[in-house]
Amino acid sequence: MSVRITIETASKAEAQLIADQLPVRVEAHSWRGLGVIRLAAKSRQETQELVEAVARSFREHGLHWARVRYDDEERVFRANGARAAGRSVNG
Repeated sequence: MSVRITIETASKAEAQLIADQLPVRVEAHSWRGLGVIRLAAKSRQETQELVEAVARSFREHGLHWARVRYDDEERVFRANGARAAGRSVNG
């Protein structure tokens, strides 16, 4: 069963930075001023790998914020001064 994943960022440009580093080919879009990437993972393991790829990209590029939604879970990454950290909202 595939898992629908939505990645949101502060801008389409930031979403494109993440999209370029994901292990699958996806396109970034803009929706109401936010950057949005929509994709599907084939398994829970692939979902976790995608979330980890977003975390790496977030840190490497010093992005403002990013949110990954999948199943009933959400992972939010926010810049905190000079440091960027991710936190899990559900779990």
